[in-house]
Amino acid sequence: MQNLKKMTIFGRSVLMAILIGLILSACTYPSERFHPQFPSYRQSMDAMLVLVPEIGMFEQMPDGSRIFQDIQSQEAQCNAQQAIVRELQERHFTVQAADPQMMQLTEIISVTSLFRSVNRSIQLHTFGPQLFPAKLSAFEYDLGSVADILKANRADGLVLALGHQTASGQPSKNWLSIAVVEPEGHIIWYSLQGDHQKFNLQTSEGMKALVEATLADLWEQGS
Repeated sequence: MQNLKKMTIFGRSVLMAILIGLILSACTYPSERFHPQFPSYRQSMDAMLVLVPEIGMFEQMPDGSRIFQDIQSQEAQCNAQQAIVRELQERHFTVQAADPQMMQLTEIISVTSLFRSVNRSIQLHTFGPQLFPAKLSAFEYDLGSVADILKANRADGLVLALGHQTASGQPSKNWLSIAVVEPEGHIIWYSLQGDHQKFNLQTSEGMKALVEATLADLWEQGS
C-alpha cells in the first residue's frame, strides 16, 4: 500500500510536469509574478541563500512512457544551482549555495516539499489552464517562516528552483521556475520559462542559458 501511494504521488508529479511542458512547449514563455509588496521587500535584500534546485530529467521511450534519469537529474541540479549563483553574483548580491548536507535538514526538507506543491498551484492557477483571476490580480503565496534558515546563513532571501525536461535525443519539453522568498515566507518574485527548441538542460551551457533567461528581469520590474 505504501509503495502504491508513492507511485501515485510520483505519477501525479510526472503528469503535472507533462501538462506544464505542453503549455510551454509551443514557444518561449517568459513570465514573472510579483507579490503586491514586492517593491518594499526587495529594498532589504542583499544576501541570498540558494537551495539545490529540484530538476527532473526524463527519457521518452518509444511506447510513450517516460523513465526518470537519476544521474542526469543530479548533474542538472548542480548546473542549475551554479548558474543561479553566478547570475545573482553578477547582479551584486552576496550569495551562499546550500550544500547537500544542508539540504537534509528537517526545516529545509519541509520548505522544499511545500514549495513543490505551491509551485504546481502557481503554474496551474496563474499560467493555466485553470486560471484564478484572484491569484493573477494579487499574487500571494506563502511557504511559512524561513527566518531561522536565513538567520543561520546570514541571508535576507531564499532562492528555490524547480525544473523538468523530457528528452529523446533533442528535448521535447522543458521548463524552469525560480522563486525568491522573504523571511516571513512570502514568495515575492517568481519566474517561469520554457523553450525546448532553444534550451537543453542536459548540458551546462543549456542550463546556464535557461537560468539567464529566467532571471533576465529579476529586480527590474514591479517598482
